[in-house]
This record gives sequence, C-alpha cells and structure tokens, in this order.
Amino acid sequence: MSRLKNFFKRGNNNQSDSGPSDISGPVSVSHNVHVALNHQTGAIEGLPEAWLKLVNKELTQGELNENPDAVLQAVQYFMFSQKQGHKNLPFKILATREIIEKESMEIENMGGPNFNKTVVVKDGNLKEAKNEQEDFDGGSPLLIRKKEIKMDGMMSDDEVDSALRKLCKCGNPFMRYVRLKEVGAGASGTVYIANDSESEGKNERVAIKEIDLSKQPKREMILNEIFVMRDIIHPNLVNFLDAYYDEDFLYVVMELLEGGPLTDVVTETVLKEGQIAAVCREVLLGITYLHSKGIIHRDIKSDNVLLGMDGTVKVTDFGFCANIQGDEKRQTMVGTPYWMAPEVVTKKKYGKKIDIWSLGIMAIEMIDGEPPYLKETQLRALFLIATNGRPQIPSWNKLSPEFQNFLERCLEVDADKRASSEELLKHPFLLRASDLRTLKGNIQAAQQILKKTM
Repeated sequence: MSRLKNFFKRGNNNQSDSGPSDISGPVSVSHNVHVALNHQTGAIEGLPEAWLKLVNKELTQGELNENPDAVLQAVQYFMFSQKQGHKNLPFKILATREIIEKESMEIENMGGPNFNKTVVVKDGNLKEAKNEQEDFDGGSPLLIRKKEIKMDGMMSDDEVDSALRKLCKCGNPFMRYVRLKEVGAGASGTVYIANDSESEGKNERVAIKEIDLSKQPKREMILNEIFVMRDIIHPNLVNFLDAYYDEDFLYVVMELLEGGPLTDVVTETVLKEGQIAAVCREVLLGITYLHSKGIIHRDIKSDNVLLGMDGTVKVTDFGFCANIQGDEKRQTMVGTPYWMAPEVVTKKKYGKKIDIWSLGIMAIEMIDGEPPYLKETQLRALFLIATNGRPQIPSWNKLSPEFQNFLERCLEVDADKRASSEELLKHPFLLRASDLRTLKGNIQAAQQILKKTM
C-alpha cells in the first residue's frame, strides 16, 4: 500500500481523517466576471455575448432574475465540463486535493481572453469597472489579477514510458488471452472480451482495453491510475488483473462481469424495492472501501455499476468497461451533471459525501428508469441542481417510509448533514434487501430486449 499512500499523501495536516473530506477550494480568488441584474431592464448582464446567447436559450427570464449567481455557476461548470468531456480519457480521475483545487481554479477562470471585465452595481445602475478610472470603496481602484496555475512535478512522456515498462509486463497480452470479440471502441482505445488460456480449463473470461499511448494527452494520469488500481481490491469493485506494455500500446486486463451495466436493467426493467436496497447496499460497500482509502469516486451512477449474472454488484472505478456493451445513448452522458451534488456545481467545499448524493440520484434511476432532469439540457440541469436542492420524485408516495428516509439522508443539500457511507450501511432500508440472485431475471430480460450478449 506504500504506492497508494504516496499517491494520496497530504500536506501538513494533523487531522486524523486520512481522506480528502476536508478539501477546500483555493482562497482569495477573484472572479473575472461578475454577473448582475439590471433592475431597469430586468436583464442579466456581465456575461460574454456567447454565454448570454446560451443562457437566454436554456433558461427563462424568471429564472435568470431569481438567481443570477446560480446562472454564473451553471455556465462556468457547463463550459468546464464541455472542455473536459471531449478528451475521452481512458481512465476516470480519482479525486485528490491537488486535482480538486486545479479544477476549481479552471472553473473560476472559464471564458477565455475576453472574460476579463468586472460588472458592478452602484447606486442601482450597472457600470463596468475601469482599472485606473473608476474608484470604489473609498478611492481604491478595483483591479482584477488573473491567476496562473502551476503544475509542479509533471513527468515527461519518456519518464512515463520508462515507469510503465517497470510497472507492466512486457509484450502483447493476446499471447496469453484468446481474443473473442470487440465490444467497444473510442478515442481512448478498444475493449475486447477474451478467454484466459492459462485458466486450466475453467474458460475464464476477462475484459481487455487496448490503449494507443501516442493518442493520449495525459500519459502521467494513466500511470497514476494503474498505481492506484493495483492496490485497490474489494469484492464490490471491478478489479484490475494485469497490465501489459508493448511499444506504444498499453493493455489493461480487468475482470469481466457478464451481466453488463446496471443502466440496462434500470432502463428496460422495473426493480422492486428489495432489489434496489440490495444494489444500494453493495454499492455502499464499495464506496465505503474507497473512502477508507482516501478516494472520492465522483462518478457514481448506473453506467458505472456492473452486474454479474449471479447478481454480483460491482462499482467500476476507472470507467473503461462501464460502457463495453456499446450503449450509445449512455456513452454520450459520460461527464454530464445529472448525478452531480449541489456543492460541486456551486463550487463549495466538498468531499466524500458527493458520492452519497450521486448514490441517491442512482436510487431514483432505479425507481424511474432515469435520473432527474435527464430530459433537460446539461446547462439547465446544472442550474436546477444549483437552485432546487433535492429533486422531486414523482412516485414518492408509493415508496416505503424506510426508502423515503434513505433518499432524504442521501439527498440532503447540506453536505454536513448528509449521511456518510458508514451511516447508510446501518440504515433500516437495507434490511429490506432481496437476495441478489433475484436480479438475474432482470438482467436476462434487459439483454434480450437490447439484443446484447457477451
């Protein structure tokens, strides 16, 4: 575990909690743009023109007037997610203090070279601050200092490649594994199902992702993720088996779950409360283990929960096999905000409990077949998450009191009052859990409807 501890080591901090739950954003940072409401025209002002067009298209005038701060937060995060989403990286980022602070700075500074003016309200009138000409607060000019983010300790591609050679087995894994079929492909690589020829007649199958390193913009991230994967083993996590390095290609071998993603089951079949309780329990066990290692998952949703044909439930940490079934509709939703906790959207201090909010949203998926706001655009969904708090559940009155309370504990807007994973594992709702084997019928029905076979 030494590598894992080094990767997640903290600065000078004497708190007993080794996890990142006390992470806070950067301090003393100024917004490059201040959004204000023009009380004479009723219009929101201060955003660049391109942003104004987007906002006016997605949000009503009433919503703009009621909460201009939420508008800015939603637009900033939307622009950040759009920028990040197209990279199609082969692994999901696990949260550390440095990563969260860097992302927070990037979100604060979204908008490009034209995003550098400040709009203020003075005496009821909207004015643009001029650095040397307008005085505020007793004659001091308002100056905006653009912060630069310095990334220290970055490794060169040659250094990453050298480390990968030491960390991984050399050569092509298909000398050992018999490739059966391709089940997914994208910019980050191709996923295959393969038989392990050394499984002594057991016909054990695995998932293998082939990654072209020459096409990866952040090779150091891949190295860090493999370090982490090697040290994380739990019955409720999709486990890393091996890694191979062959010239410009990296091959990651992971266990295969024949039942596919939970998404297929929740979108095509109706789960009973006992089945939902069973899935929540298993996912909570995986989350609790990650949190005990100081890791925030940050992407709990049905796409990232894989099922075995026996009802096994496992969280996939790194995402590469979450969509190996090729479900295009859900692939387009990677990195989108529907499961995101309010404190993330509003750029407040956040920690492990963002995973609990996402679990609550995933529970709603299992009730309704989709998360709240799925039919809304991403920008509008971000705005609604920032302003509405706990989303409405149409079938609320049909749920048992235990399930209602479980959702309330997950979807508490105040993260300090939101339950931890350890607390939820003791919740009475989980006592209603059915045998996991009851999921087999749902899995088979979903695969038949979607014409998916492993």
